[in-house]
Amino acid sequence: MKKTLTILGLAALVFCLASCEKPQAGPEGEDSIPSNDYSHVALHQAFVLNEGPQGNNASLSHIDLANGTLENNWFFEHNSRRLGDVAQDLLVYGGKAYATVWGSGNLEVIDTATGSSTLVALGNRGPRYLAADGGKLYISCYNPASVIRIDTATLQVEATCPLGSFNPEGIAIAAGRLFAVSSWIGGSQNSITYDSTLYVIDLGTFSVDTLLVVGRNPQAVKAVDANRLIVNCWGVWDMNNGSTEGEGSAIVDATTLSVSQTGQLFTRMCVANGDIYGYVQTYDASWNMTTTYLKMDAATMATTELLPQCGVDNPYCIAVHPATGDIFIGTDGNYATNGELYCFTPDGTRRWKREVGMLPSKIVFY
Repeated sequence: MKKTLTILGLAALVFCLASCEKPQAGPEGEDSIPSNDYSHVALHQAFVLNEGPQGNNASLSHIDLANGTLENNWFFEHNSRRLGDVAQDLLVYGGKAYATVWGSGNLEVIDTATGSSTLVALGNRGPRYLAADGGKLYISCYNPASVIRIDTATLQVEATCPLGSFNPEGIAIAAGRLFAVSSWIGGSQNSITYDSTLYVIDLGTFSVDTLLVVGRNPQAVKAVDANRLIVNCWGVWDMNNGSTEGEGSAIVDATTLSVSQTGQLFTRMCVANGDIYGYVQTYDASWNMTTTYLKMDAATMATTELLPQCGVDNPYCIAVHPATGDIFIGTDGNYATNGELYCFTPDGTRRWKREVGMLPSKIVFY
């Protein structure tokens, strides 16, 4: 029997492990980042958001792919303070990098040119995931379950859109609408109840317009293009029989609001040039883990395997450069040490590997 890995279970392990930092890695011979390969590419810089377990050890790594340099602890070097507890999400919009730090309850607004950051305290809201459009920043929050809207000019919270009682996770914008998944809520005696709702929010009124059923325990929603989204649902782990029920992903038409099940689960995923990239981790009856990397065509829902025998069996994030097609994978460091960042060509050849921070959870090119 194969058992699908649930990230919720992994997250619980993260909070239980003590932090451990290693010195920043230097060039590693053949694993040094090649310079000039990206000199002709507009998006030749990247941030790696290192989630960090609890202990004020979230961090931000910066890569200049044109110069072949990687700088860890980039946020600390530019601000003389740490990023905080459990970095959650990152996006670059309008010359600023926005990072939510869930455990610390903060939004960091970072000038990408200078590295200087403005801290916006969000109290006990529990900020999670980010989207931006029309000069506004949108953040899903746990307390209360909602999406808040922030003006990027004033950095003030303008409005709140309530989302019921379940914790919201991923959000995305397509076809002039905001979409937010409703995932789970804790109960008495450590019980967890799962939702299966995708909220459709009118950006004009900033209120819920429609509820869609997408699958159990939806965690991520990403815009595939201007009119389509993919929603990833982790399902519900059944301890009695060691299996996950209700997992999978769905393609949502952002205009007609139709939902089409793909039958494919991703442990984590990303989108590049209209295709979905990701990986799925499964266990056999002896708890031996297998990691499979996949690419899905959003139009046909057909999948092809990527990176066979690449040797990276403990990924924590994946990203694909939209111009070159290079595949970037960050590893979990066994939840105790710094992770590593791998870069592969589209055909699966390893280009380089470098150490980053603890639990690299997102890679953003800009």
